[in-house]
Amino acid sequence: MRFEVLPGLPPYGPMAISFTENGAREHREGLVVRFHPRESEPWVGNFIGGLTPYNIVLEHPNKTHIIVVARGEACIVDPERRAVLDRVSFDVNQVIPVPSLRSVIFQGSTDFVAIRADNSGWISPRISWDGFRNVDIREAELFGEAFSSISEAWAPFKLDLLTGRCTNGIYEKDIGQPTIPRSISPPPVLPE
Repeated sequence: MRFEVLPGLPPYGPMAISFTENGAREHREGLVVRFHPRESEPWVGNFIGGLTPYNIVLEHPNKTHIIVVARGEACIVDPERRAVLDRVSFDVNQVIPVPSLRSVIFQGSTDFVAIRADNSGWISPRISWDGFRNVDIREAELFGEAFSSISEAWAPFKLDLLTGRCTNGIYEKDIGQPTIPRSISPPPVLPE
């Protein structure tokens, strides 16, 4: 195992590295993870996180980086450099690994983001007004139900996991305008 979630900040040893959107001035305990890099000493990260109760730590599809979701705030961590390389731009409610596609799917309240092993991916169009249920993956498609604030009902949709294109998204139907997915490019390589 290249990481382990700890029950809290260690009482001894080197200080944990704090990762927060608010910078170094924020001092509180978040999701605490010990990393075991291949080429350096273990270290502890303290991920303050966002506003939802969802926490998970998992291996990135590239088998080099680690994905940390702390209270809904997702980031990609390079354990060798002790650095956050990138962040997912919305509060995450669920993470769905799709090993057959070498991808990870992040579910938000209104849309989805996919990240592939090469750090490319897509951001789906807005599919729901607020929330999803009965999410299921079959081969390269995601099926589920999205909530409509207009009809106050759940409507089925289908999402292509290769392209991010959605069929029957209730948000698009309710506003009467087509929406399209956006591509994600790999982040630039950071200097050492």
